[in-house]
Amino acid sequence: MASSRRAEGGFSLLEVLISIVVLSIGLLGAVGMLLAAVRSTNESGSFTTAVNLVRELSETARINKNIAARNNAENAYVVDDWKSGGALPGATETACIGMAAACGDKALAAWDVRTWLERVDATLPEARVAVCFDDNPPAKDGHYAWPCSKTGRNLVVKLGWTPRMPMEDEKDQAKRPPRVVMQLIPGQDYDDFTPKSF
Repeated sequence: MASSRRAEGGFSLLEVLISIVVLSIGLLGAVGMLLAAVRSTNESGSFTTAVNLVRELSETARINKNIAARNNAENAYVVDDWKSGGALPGATETACIGMAAACGDKALAAWDVRTWLERVDATLPEARVAVCFDDNPPAKDGHYAWPCSKTGRNLVVKLGWTPRMPMEDEKDQAKRPPRVVMQLIPGQDYDDFTPKSF
């Protein structure tokens, strides 16, 4: 009788150990899923912020399309390759805010870009921006490249940032492709545009 009780006691201890191992593996999987969910939530927020920032720049560029549509040095919306912490382009002596602001089209474009880049720097970690004329198609993997063709009449913005929980291949800013690429203004000449009367 005593030997059968010992066998039963040993068997239940083995069951408990196996249950602990299985439970531990399950908990590790749950923690991994939780980390992936947190990363997805953070990235979703960053993408939403980036798209809203690009849409905001698109609206300001469309308002000032006489400057934004020009593929020349007069276009203050063009930003070659700006990274967070870098010098901000655009003049600072004129604030183009309010009805009393005395800003021409070029000064307004410079003000728009400078204030927009300040918001990008404040909201996206390690941001990188290019605003340029680009007719290059995406690569075979679907990603765009940072260099612009500087030809054509399509003004696009390329925006990238470091995710809050980066994977190993996302840590090197130089190798990361742009994460958002959108057209700001379709190319056409607005200098001689006059609206039709109603």
